Formats: sequence, structure tokens, C-alpha cells
Amino acid sequence: MGSLAACAADPGVASKGADTAVSSPETGASSPVETTDSTNGTSNPPATDDTTTTGSTTDPAAMGDGVGDSLFPDLGNPGLDVTHYDIDLSYDHGTGAVEGSVGMDVTLTQDRHEITLDSSGPEVTAVTIDGTTATFVPDDPELRITLPTVGRAGDELRVEVQYHVQPTPSYSETGLPTGWYNTPDGSYVLNEPEGARTWLPCNDHPSDKASYTFTITVPTGVTAVANGAMSSTRTEGTHDVWVWQEDRPMATYLIQLETGAYDIIDGVGPHGLPLLSVVLHDDRATMQPFIEVTPKMIEFFEPYFGTYPLDRYGIAVTDSSSGLAMETQERSLFSRDDLSSGELGNIENLLLSHELAHQWFGDAVSPARWQDVWLNESFATYGEWMWMEHAGYGTVSQSALRALAQREPGSSVDPTVEGMFGANSYEGGAVVLHALRLTIGDDAFFEVLTQWAADNNGTSRTTEDFVAFAEKISGVPLADFFDTWLYADNPPSHFPKGA
Repeated sequence: MGSLAACAADPGVASKGADTAVSSPETGASSPVETTDSTNGTSNPPATDDTTTTGSTTDPAAMGDGVGDSLFPDLGNPGLDVTHYDIDLSYDHGTGAVEGSVGMDVTLTQDRHEITLDSSGPEVTAVTIDGTTATFVPDDPELRITLPTVGRAGDELRVEVQYHVQPTPSYSETGLPTGWYNTPDGSYVLNEPEGARTWLPCNDHPSDKASYTFTITVPTGVTAVANGAMSSTRTEGTHDVWVWQEDRPMATYLIQLETGAYDIIDGVGPHGLPLLSVVLHDDRATMQPFIEVTPKMIEFFEPYFGTYPLDRYGIAVTDSSSGLAMETQERSLFSRDDLSSGELGNIENLLLSHELAHQWFGDAVSPARWQDVWLNESFATYGEWMWMEHAGYGTVSQSALRALAQREPGSSVDPTVEGMFGANSYEGGAVVLHALRLTIGDDAFFEVLTQWAADNNGTSRTTEDFVAFAEKISGVPLADFFDTWLYADNPPSHFPKGA
């Protein structure tokens, strides 16, 4: 896959691999794309002027495709909210072929006679809606499905798609690698920001989070890994079937799926938190230091970010070339090449801490639009700075001053597609967070971060949501601050003197 990854702890080390306004239930701020009920983790997809609840159906052609993401206009699917995915895959490593089916529990949010799914690569052979055969048309990057009967807003549907795909690595519009990667002994996937659709028909936008069941069939003796808890394994003839369950709401870009010669290693973290790590059998001893430091990192972050927000954590180390680091939900994904030393040095500490911090910022709370990616990367970068100070690699203040001096022009909240995983989404936005900390003080700053993760767990949020939330929790008027530091193309050259 090369040296680039879907998520980076530092753009200089590894590179990561808009809008209909509605009201946020927490803040009342304008929140493009969707709002989410944080009490139960369910998503409310975007409202549009084309929504109708008076008996006439929405004209999909008039609406266009996508949910209004300014960076990826064709991503997402208007009028539907996927609440659960049943993903059933059979993988032949010899040929690289995948036979698949995906069942989706869907709630319509608009009257519809047609729905779409994001699909760019899978060859679909059959679609059913509530067990009834449905007409479909592949129209890359969409799969257009005509509903057997007119659907009304609020209807709950079961959508089943049968397909096969010969997945191949591809390049995202960001210029970074995405998709399905074969390894000498197996495979792994990279999905951020729009790679899931290359091997899975889905609603491939972070505004729509769902729970998942993965059923993966591989040759006997091969381990298959996905997000969440391993619920069962069984042997069927010459194949093994692995079933994994992810109950927490998750965006498609956070899907983890690996096959190969893996060992599964259980452990226990703070407060009895289940830990489950996955490493290649031959790497077991080499990766042990990184498995052992994981609960210590969680324990370090909790006083600042709040109790770990998901059901489990761990690391997965796959057979990739250097540069792979991705915050796949509840088990971050890394390259064996980056951790091959078996020692906790600068790069290892940086990568491990960055991806762990993402479990609060990016996974528990995801971006509602890809232009909000700084809510992921800047926050994880700040967490990385904090851990690096703890590990003796320089202070947060030193990291912030260096990043401020090197900051490029441009707002962290207005990236281009090509620049969304650039420095301003990482260190540039972390500079904004450090300035906020100095403006409102440590107590208020970490209260904002803790409550942001806790109050919005299971949801997708916008920059506007965070700005309003920070002002509400801190009790400090911050409009001028964010105009000066976050939205400006050229922020100040010196930090505030502190609260």
C-alpha cells in the first residue's frame, strides 16, 4: 500500500489515510448534515427542502446524490438512516475474491420511491426489501434501488444486497490509499474517508452511525478479525466462520476487517475494561511491550478526557508497510513495520497515543461532515502531545510553540479534499486547542473535552456544535476567540498569556 496511511499521528510521519442546516439538540447551534440523539445513539439524517410527509414522494433526481458534504458531495444517501449492518463475507485469499451479502436495518427519513447506497466496485446480483425482490441499477458510485412499494418517512425496512467483488487497493480523492489490501497471508481494509464503498454497499458517510454484525468465512486455520467482541467461531468443512459484534454506533470509515495468521490476546484495563489485541503469530513477542503499555495509556488519558467511552480497546498489528495507523473503532490498526523494534521509542509512543485518543475524538464522537475532520485529528494530536510529555519527549507547550511557528496559512475548518489530512487538520488545529486551554484555563478546558466526549458519545457532530459547546461549558464568551484562532486563515503568531 505504500508508506501512507488512513490516519496519521503526525503528517510528517504518516499521513491519514456540507450543508443543510438543522438544529443540534445539545447546543441549538446550526449543525449541517444531521443531528443525533445522544441519549440513545440513534442518528437523524439530514433534513432537506425536498422532504415531504404529505403523501407525495421525494424525487431523487431533484435531490441529487449525497447528504450535502462539501468535500464529498456524492457520499451518503438521502432519506435513510441505517441502524444496523449484518455483513457476511466469504474471502478466498488465493483468488482475492469476496462473496458478500449485507443486510441493513433502515429507517426512512423521507417519503421515497427510490433509495441509493454508496457502491463503487461491488457487482450486485440481487436486492430485496423486506424479503421482496427489488429492481436495482448500478450507477457507480451509487447503487439505485427502486422500492417495491412507496416508502414513507418513519418506515423501517430490511434491505438485503447480494454481491461479489474482486477488491483492489485504490486511491481516495484525498490522494491517499483506501480499500481492500491483500497481504502474503491474508488481508486488511482501510476505509477513511470513502473506501468502504469499494468493497461494501453501504451508507458511507460519518453522519450515519450504526451497529454491526460481521460474519467472515475464511479457509480453516486463518483468523478473521473485525470490530467489537468475538461472539463465536465454528468450522464448516474446509472453512472457519468468525462472528464479531460491534454494538456501539460506528461510522463505516472505522470498520476493521483483517484476515491472516493472527493471535488474539485478551487482557483487562482500567475499571475492568476488556482489552483484546490482535497480532500476527510470528510477532507475538515483539508486540508485547505495546500491548502492555495500552492500559497505562488509557489510565493516563481518563482524568483529562473522561472514562474510556467504548466497550473495549486493543491494538491490531497487520502485515503492512510503514505508515499505517488508523483509529478503527475499539481496536486501533497499526503496521508491523512501524512497531518492528519492539521498543517504546518516539514514533511508537506517538502512534499508539494518537490512535487511542481518537477513541474519544473521532470514534465515540465522529465528524458530521468531512470538513469537520479537525475535530478528530487536532484533538488526537493534542492527546498525543500530552502523552509525549508524560513519556519524557518534551512538553505540550514546546510542541504547541513549534506547531504555531510552523503553521501554514488556512483555516483548520475549511480544508480542501487534497488537504483534509494536511498539517492544519493536525498540528494546526491542536494549536487552536492549546490557545483555548490558555484562554479558559486548565479546569474549564478539560471539562469541555470530558463533557464533549461524554455528552455526544455515539453521535456525529459539527464544528459549530463544538464551538457552542465550549462556550456553554466554560461559561466564557468565545465567539471572538474562535473567529481569531479557528476560522481565520492567519491566526495570531503568539499564544494568549493564559487565564
